[in-house]
Amino acid sequence: MINQQEYTNMIIMAFQGKESGARKKAEELLIQTCQNDVRSIDILCELSTQQNDQLLAEQAAITIITAVKKFIANTKPYVVEMRLHHVDLFVQMLSKQISDKIKSSIQQALQQLVCYDKQNHFKTQLKQHIIQSIESRLENMVVSAFFIAETLQLDTQWEWFQSIIKAGKIIDSFSQSTKVLWAKVLFNQLNKQFTTYQISFVPEPIQQYFIYNEELCQVLILKTQQLTFVGEDLDYCHFVVASQRLIYDSILKQFKDAIIAKKCPFLDIICILSDAYIQSLVAFTMSQNFQKDNINQNQSNLINEIIKFLAISCKSIQVYHIFAEYRMAIFIDIILPFFSSTQKEINDLIDDPNEFVQLTQDILDEQKSDIIKSSIAQLIIAYCQQIDGSISFFTSFSILAASYCIQKVQNTEIKEQLGLIMELKEHYFLKSMNINLLLESSLLILSIVSNYLTQRNEVGLIFKSFINEYGDYLLNYSIPLVKARLCTFIGSFCKTILHEKEEFSYSLLKFLMNQIQSQKNDQFANCYCAIEAIKNIIEEPSLEKVLESSIGQILLVLCESLLQSDFEVHFETIKQIYKTFKLEASILDQSLGLIVLKIQKEQQLLEQGQTERQILINQTWNILKALPEIENIIPVHFNLLEKRVSVLYKYIINPNIIDFDEDIVYFISQLIFKTKFISDYQAEMLFQCNKVIEKQKFTLGQLFELFNYYIYYGKTLFQNIKAQEFLIQILESVFNNPHRGEASQGEAILLIHLLIQEYQLSQEVLAYIYTKILQRSQFEVKNDFLRARLMGVYISGFIQNCPQTLAWIEQQQGFIYDHIIDSSKHCQPDYDSQLYVYGFCQLLFKNPQHLNITLLQNFVSVLKKQYHHDLKKAKDDNNDSEDMFAFNDELEDAKITMETFLCNINKYNEFDQFHLTYQQIRKTINIPELIQNDPILKKDLDELLKINKFNQESRIILKLKKRKQP
Repeated sequence: MINQQEYTNMIIMAFQGKESGARKKAEELLIQTCQNDVRSIDILCELSTQQNDQLLAEQAAITIITAVKKFIANTKPYVVEMRLHHVDLFVQMLSKQISDKIKSSIQQALQQLVCYDKQNHFKTQLKQHIIQSIESRLENMVVSAFFIAETLQLDTQWEWFQSIIKAGKIIDSFSQSTKVLWAKVLFNQLNKQFTTYQISFVPEPIQQYFIYNEELCQVLILKTQQLTFVGEDLDYCHFVVASQRLIYDSILKQFKDAIIAKKCPFLDIICILSDAYIQSLVAFTMSQNFQKDNINQNQSNLINEIIKFLAISCKSIQVYHIFAEYRMAIFIDIILPFFSSTQKEINDLIDDPNEFVQLTQDILDEQKSDIIKSSIAQLIIAYCQQIDGSISFFTSFSILAASYCIQKVQNTEIKEQLGLIMELKEHYFLKSMNINLLLESSLLILSIVSNYLTQRNEVGLIFKSFINEYGDYLLNYSIPLVKARLCTFIGSFCKTILHEKEEFSYSLLKFLMNQIQSQKNDQFANCYCAIEAIKNIIEEPSLEKVLESSIGQILLVLCESLLQSDFEVHFETIKQIYKTFKLEASILDQSLGLIVLKIQKEQQLLEQGQTERQILINQTWNILKALPEIENIIPVHFNLLEKRVSVLYKYIINPNIIDFDEDIVYFISQLIFKTKFISDYQAEMLFQCNKVIEKQKFTLGQLFELFNYYIYYGKTLFQNIKAQEFLIQILESVFNNPHRGEASQGEAILLIHLLIQEYQLSQEVLAYIYTKILQRSQFEVKNDFLRARLMGVYISGFIQNCPQTLAWIEQQQGFIYDHIIDSSKHCQPDYDSQLYVYGFCQLLFKNPQHLNITLLQNFVSVLKKQYHHDLKKAKDDNNDSEDMFAFNDELEDAKITMETFLCNINKYNEFDQFHLTYQQIRKTINIPELIQNDPILKKDLDELLKINKFNQESRIILKLKKRKQP
């Protein structure tokens, strides 16, 4: 028996040992001991309650979590009696005077047991304990109920959770940690129920339980009266407001229509809550001690929840009058103070420009960041959408504030039209806010409101007046933060302020280009904000004419700054310019040179150990790989494009030091496919591909498509026997590595098909290929894709190399010909069927003596199979259905391969070929005599010949009898 002292020693060694190896061994011994000792949990619980060694107690509690996990995972049954005993132990522990940290560990252990309790041996007992503990009104018992409640999943038997709600009425005299725990339990349960994905717009029973719960409503509004922004109650208030926000978010968004029909107590108090929260926030910011930079994290969390609540409640018609009445106060006392950039944002401007720009874009677009600034943006948008006159008010006031800032910086006398601003000079936003922060906040608010300004002509006139008066001064503003906001401002208002043949429009574009170039001075955030603005402008079709004269210069500035950039939108914007605009050859040439240089520089850094540069190489290659698809570039600027990018081809000579060999292969493939010829650069690259094959461990991958295009389009290249032999050697290396999979061998053989079909090869080369195929066919073949291809090599030989192929077959004493004929049973529809029929038809045209009844039977079998496949495919197409799961992975991969495979065989209709060949060989072969003893073949053959060779869709429906197996 292991005693308590021995457990103590093991815990100390496992948690406090100085040497990591010894700690790990001690930890393994401790867990193994716990697993083998039925008393282990009891002893660990005793150690967790020790008051004289708090660190040991906490470590013992952590060990309990792992011990329970091991008991559950153990092959030995974790019997019900032992589990019940452990549950009782944990419940007792949770009611003792121990730290919340230890109780949290005990709760996690209990949570595991609850999840493991599929037969509900003790969940009812735990729920009853919650009810009784809260009824006792003793703090330690109430606390245990809260911890236990966190382990249980709420169902339609919610009496126990109603006790949790009622506990809110008795906790005011309890400790702060108990009040926070209650609020947290309530929030967590609401969060589970209201943030899960829901299709229905009608609340589920448990959601209804919360929404229509009058007692919950009463408790929450009582807690609102305790709202404070100072002291110990901040965390407690934060969870209370967050719970209200969850409920109202569901009521006013998800279930709005369903709830109107039934009285909801929360809708009765929404005015009280909204009014209280607005007044409390205004009072807080108006207090003499308020300083935004001095707000701590707990205060920030509470303020954020209140503002999120206001952004949601603003959407209710019941509070319309409150938000309309408080609009001025909310704007100057809540929105402006809390919307200005924090010190962290100002630091991010230099230290983390990506974070700065991402936050800016989030505020403008989706407001997903869980921070005050994002919640303020939600409130602004809610006002614009719900409260009449808010668009005009926010725009006008923001312009007034921005004008005031500019005049203050210029040290000019404040103009009369800014009188409204001067009436508010005692407010925080004028008295204490930095003038540059007020200006950048005003510009960002205007950017948010920009989406609504297109519908308001009178507001647009105010805005244009502001731009005309202060635009030139803003463009020369010296503060980087303000310039960053101005970039965002220009991008948001591009449709309003950019006009063709207007000098000021080109000044704005020049400003953006200057900001893009500011990365030379380490002002990357300004560069990235300007890029976001350019992206908005080029995505606006109505502005193409405005950009025409400047787009070349913009592209070069973007490409030059790309050399130091890691901003994802930077790459996307360059790609979009290539796709959207026709570019002069000189601009295209210079920009491509810079893009290629970007890859070279990043590769150098990668080779120096900066592995994170690989993603930038990939993003740059994504630009290049998009270019062959762009009509403005290919074929017009093919030579220019390839000359620039061919500088990167050299890296494929040693592909092991790069990770973009597949990008090079893909790029060359797309160029060949688009231009339909092989350039000198591309021809040279063929002879470097053996090293890529080696790197890829003798699988083809992207090279399959490249080799396919080389063979199909490279008529001049493959007239050269060296090119033929080199490709055959590469494909043989794939073929000779069966451990890489038969599917790869099948791809290699498919390329051999194409080579033999398209080119006249020497007798020696053909003999070499045919012998290899014969050797492979004598071994087991599991892959259908490979099996169907093996004999197809010889059939391919009948097309361009028929005499040499027949000569080789005859040298094998004739038996191989029967195997080739018999390969029809492995033919898949489409390519295999077409090859079988077309290849043998080519043979029979010049050598009709090779027709026999078996070949004729196989012709009919292959064509019947193809015919029924066509019927099924036509039916599926008409029904818009796609049989995506008809194939296993192997066959699905083969199907994808064949869909992209280019070959001339596909140009021929196999039914037409058979019909023409049949008519030809009838002149020399007495077919009726050949098939006279096979009436089924005769009937099937007659029906096949009736198929309309000119219109496949009008083929008559054949009822072909299934041939009986011999």
